[in-house]
Amino acid sequence: MNPQYDVVIVGGGVAGALAACRIKTTKPNTRILIIDAGKNGVAGPDRDAFVDAYRTAGNKNVPSPYAKLDNNRLAYAPSSDGTPDPVAMNRYYVETGPDLYESGFQRMLGGSTWAWRGNTPRFLQNDFKLNTLYKVGVDWPITYEDIEPYYVQAERELGVSGNDAEWTDLTPRSAPYPMPGMAPSYGDELVRAALSTIRPIDDVPVTVLTTPQARLSQDYDGRPACQGNSSCLPICPSGAKYDGGVHIAKALGLGVEIRTACVVTRLAKRPGDLAPTVVFKDWSTADKAEQQVDGQHVVLAVNGIETPKLWLLSNLDNTSDQVGRNLMDHLANEVVGLFGQPLYPFRGPQSALGIDTFRDGKFRGNNGAFRMTIGNDGWGRSEPVGLALDHALWDSDNKKIKKIGQPLQQAVQDRITHQLRFSYSTEQLPDPNNRVTLSDERDALDVPRPRITYRIDEYSKRALAYGHSVARRMWQHLQDTARATAVEPLQADLRFLGAGHLMGTMRMGTDKSTSVVDATGRSHDHPGVWVVGSSVFPTAGTANPTLTLAALTLRTADALANTL
Repeated sequence: MNPQYDVVIVGGGVAGALAACRIKTTKPNTRILIIDAGKNGVAGPDRDAFVDAYRTAGNKNVPSPYAKLDNNRLAYAPSSDGTPDPVAMNRYYVETGPDLYESGFQRMLGGSTWAWRGNTPRFLQNDFKLNTLYKVGVDWPITYEDIEPYYVQAERELGVSGNDAEWTDLTPRSAPYPMPGMAPSYGDELVRAALSTIRPIDDVPVTVLTTPQARLSQDYDGRPACQGNSSCLPICPSGAKYDGGVHIAKALGLGVEIRTACVVTRLAKRPGDLAPTVVFKDWSTADKAEQQVDGQHVVLAVNGIETPKLWLLSNLDNTSDQVGRNLMDHLANEVVGLFGQPLYPFRGPQSALGIDTFRDGKFRGNNGAFRMTIGNDGWGRSEPVGLALDHALWDSDNKKIKKIGQPLQQAVQDRITHQLRFSYSTEQLPDPNNRVTLSDERDALDVPRPRITYRIDEYSKRALAYGHSVARRMWQHLQDTARATAVEPLQADLRFLGAGHLMGTMRMGTDKSTSVVDATGRSHDHPGVWVVGSSVFPTAGTANPTLTLAALTLRTADALANTL
C-alpha cells in the first residue's frame, strides 16, 4: 500500500514549518502533512487577539497571551496556563532533580517563537570542535564551514537584521545580512560610550556589538519594520519579530496540509525500513480516539523534551542509548544597578547590544563560556516595573505606605529611568545523566508526562561565577566613570534562570553507537525518521539556538528532498 503522504512532519514550530516549505519548494509535487498539537490561527487578527489578551492580563508573564487557548487550558504542555513558569512547568514535567530544569515551551501552532526574544547570533567556529580544542564535551559531526551557507539562507528566511562589519571576525560570512542591524536606543548609546573606555578584562576586550535579531529594521518579505513597542517578549504587536506562523502561512500557500489539535501519542513500527505509522489523538473531538497516518518519511520537529518522549513512548530502536540524554540549556543570571544618568529604557526591543568576546577562549577548558546582553528593559526579570512601583510605595519592614502622589511619581521615575542590567547566558556541557524519560504520571490525554533528571555540574557553576565576575567588573568601571550605583548581587550566588533553550537529547554524530541521528538529521536506527530542531545539538555553545536549528533544518530538508 502506498503511504498517504510523502512526508509527515510532527510539529508546526519554526523547524517543522521551515522543513515543509523547503521540501515543498524543492519538490512541488511532494505530499506533505504537518501535525501540530496547537489549535490557533497565525494571521493578523490572531496576533491582535494575543496582544489584547496580554494587555489585559493581570499576570504579565511569558505565556499569559496564550493562556486561554484550549490546548493550554487542558495542560498538555508547560509554561502555558498563565501561572508563574516553574509552577506551570511542574504541572507537566515530572522533575526528579537534584536541580530544577527551568525552561518550558509553547505547544501551539508556530511554536515557542511566539514567546522568544528574537536574538539570532551564529555559533562560533570553535563551538563545533569543543573537544578537539578544549578536551571537554564532544565535537559536532559538521564544521562551521559546512553550515555557513545555510546560516545565510536561514537569516534570509527569518529576516535577520545585523551589521556585517561588526561580526566578520567572530563569525565569517559569505553573504551580508538581509538588512542593517537594529538601531540602538538612546540609553544603549550612553552605555556603549561609557564602556568604550574600559580596559580588557582578563586580557579579553569588552567589545559592544549590535546583536543580530530576527527583527526587521526595515520592511521585508511582507512584514513591517520594528515600531519600538518594547513588548517583544512575549509578543510583537506588529509582526516585525519573526515567529513560526510566518512559515506556517507560507506552507499553507504552497499546498502543505496542516492538522491542528492533534497530539501524536506514538510512532508504530512498520516492517523493514518503512517509516513508522504516526498515531495521534485529536483533542478537539468528543471521544479523542486514536487516529493514524502513514508517510514515506516522518520528520520529528518538536523539541528537546517532546522528541525523546515520543521516541520512548514508541519503543523505537535506541542502539546508542542516547535518546533523551544530554539535556542542556543556557544557564542565565544578571547584574543590575542604577546608571549615573537617565537611560529611559523600554524604548525599542529588550536588547539591541551585547558583548560576545567571552564566548570563546582557553578558559573553556575549565569553565563554560558566556555571551552577555546589555538590557534595554530596566531590570528585566530581577525587578519588573510593577515591583519597582511596590518598592517605592511600600515600606517593606512594616508594610506601610511610605510615599504617595508626586513624591511617589518622582521616586518611581528616578528608579526606572536609571535602571540597567548586564545579563550573561552560560554554556552547559552535555551530561548523559541529564535526561528525559517517561514518568508514571499521565496528562489529560492519558499520555505519560516527561520525567526530567537534571543536575548543574561544576563546569557550569564555574561559568556562572565567572560571568558574574566579568559583569561585576564592568559595573565597577561604570561606578568609577559614569556615577553608576546600587549594583546587585555583589557576590555570585550561583542561582540561575532558564533561557528557554531546550537543547540536546537526540544528538547528531557519525557513530551510531554514540549518537541518535547522522549529520543530516536522519536516524541511524530508522532511515525513514528524521529529526530537526535543537534536540540534535551535540553541545550548547553560547548562541541563542534558533538560527542554528533553522540552518540545520534547511540542511536536513535538502537531504530529505534528495531522497524523494
